[in-house]
Amino acid sequence: MTVKAPQSHARILQTAERKPGHERVHPLTTPRTLMVRKATLDLEVSVSSIQAIRLFRELAEEAGWALQRHEGSRLVDRFAIIMPMAQSARTLGLKVLDGPMRGMELTCWSETRGSSGAVNIASWLVPGGHDGELFRTLVQHWVARMDRCPWRWSFGERSKVGYLLPVWRQSRRRFSDLGFNTKKAGWPVEIQGRWPMKQPNAPVSDNEEE
Repeated sequence: MTVKAPQSHARILQTAERKPGHERVHPLTTPRTLMVRKATLDLEVSVSSIQAIRLFRELAEEAGWALQRHEGSRLVDRFAIIMPMAQSARTLGLKVLDGPMRGMELTCWSETRGSSGAVNIASWLVPGGHDGELFRTLVQHWVARMDRCPWRWSFGERSKVGYLLPVWRQSRRRFSDLGFNTKKAGWPVEIQGRWPMKQPNAPVSDNEEE
């Protein structure tokens, strides 16, 4: 007489879970990988895309970072009367290839929010989020080198795009979240640090001091 070995408890549970109507999805037991969170910050700015890219390139070169230029296009919504219409917008961008901000990108494009005119967008992709001291200092120097206040538009510019659109208030709020004083007295910007920032020196051992 042959005695059949009992199934293990795990085997029984697996069989029960695979009955029709009771399917479950189990994650694969793969090794854990360290993922770096990347945050995107879109800023509506009054300066041109070319100027925004050029100033970022100057700051990156002063910090000694290698850069990669990229061009492309993206779909944006243009509101005509009451219906949004998709259109293609040309993009310009730079990506940092090394250094403490490796993987950071700045991509700029222009999009039409109203019936006419355009609003320039500067989109930052920052590994680890945009709350770090290095990124905040970079943005402060980036804004300080602009030839005009990036969160302000003239009456004619606002009227052409749409004077009552929420984009103007939204731009000021986002710059305010980055630590800028967006009131009238906040321009020109007061820089709160040197660029490039000094990296902390490695600790010196007692043997090296001797």
